[in-house]
Amino acid sequence: MKKIYTIVATILVANLGIAQDSNDSLTFESITLSTNTFYNGADGAGQIQIGDFNLTNFFDVPFQYFEGFAVSNVIDITTAGYANQYASFAGGGSNSDNYGVFYSAGVITFPSDHFISQLEVTNTTFAGLSMRDGDAFSKQFGSLNNAGGTPDGTNGEDFFLLKIIPLNDADAAMGDTIDFYLADYRFTDNTQDYILNTWENALPAQGIVARKLKFELSSTDNGGFGMNTPNYFALDNLVATSTVGVEENQLNWSILPNPTAGLLQIKTENKGKISILNSIGAIVFESSMENKLSLDLSYLPSGIYFANFQTAKGTSIQKIIKQ
Repeated sequence: MKKIYTIVATILVANLGIAQDSNDSLTFESITLSTNTFYNGADGAGQIQIGDFNLTNFFDVPFQYFEGFAVSNVIDITTAGYANQYASFAGGGSNSDNYGVFYSAGVITFPSDHFISQLEVTNTTFAGLSMRDGDAFSKQFGSLNNAGGTPDGTNGEDFFLLKIIPLNDADAAMGDTIDFYLADYRFTDNTQDYILNTWENALPAQGIVARKLKFELSSTDNGGFGMNTPNYFALDNLVATSTVGVEENQLNWSILPNPTAGLLQIKTENKGKISILNSIGAIVFESSMENKLSLDLSYLPSGIYFANFQTAKGTSIQKIIKQ
């Protein structure tokens, strides 16, 4: 029988104006930190588990460095160099104190397939100042020359790229890789060149589905030992909700066409209330219904929406793709 992805958790009710970790939202606030400090896995835990979110972490004791993810509330946006590797270039978290820091390689794993509607990212101060000003190892973005002072062939058209790769449980690609530029100096109008120092959602409006999220960074500044740009970014406010396959006719209702450009028909054999929610849980339409309901969603932005049908027999939710 045909199956669909259906939300079964708490129906996208994360309110990111109030920082709080849950099974659906990752804000890092449940990790207790003293002011202007960080947690990097030096206790040997080997992972960071917050609700449904498992973040890889490795800490090398002899060389005292971490790989994967750390948690921080460091606000220093002026100190350059490796000693300030845990600070966000935005001067803290997004609507909160704590945030995550990624270095080198790492994966976020969910206990099942999840619909991911938001992931805010920004640069770390270490990477941001390195790109803005240059240092002993890394070039100043926009310059014709590398850190050694010789032309590097980029013509100053530099970028720092974050790749977000959705994976299934077997580590195979589950959808398209998402490219998000943390810095971009390739614009014809140089006033548009930027190094990100604000928190921005890195995901497309329609969201993604994944069992795991893998992250990779690349840069136009490379040398004999790999990338010269510091291999870091900061993350916060990850919103992800569990999905499972359920029978389409569980409550004998259907939504057609889906995907839709705007016009759609909802048909059912039950009486109830229908609510249309956007990807962060806000209700954009609500009505009672019986048998059939015609809707025009053409006024809404393209993306993923959810139809929540509540009846005396129970509640069922279907995903709507608005083109």
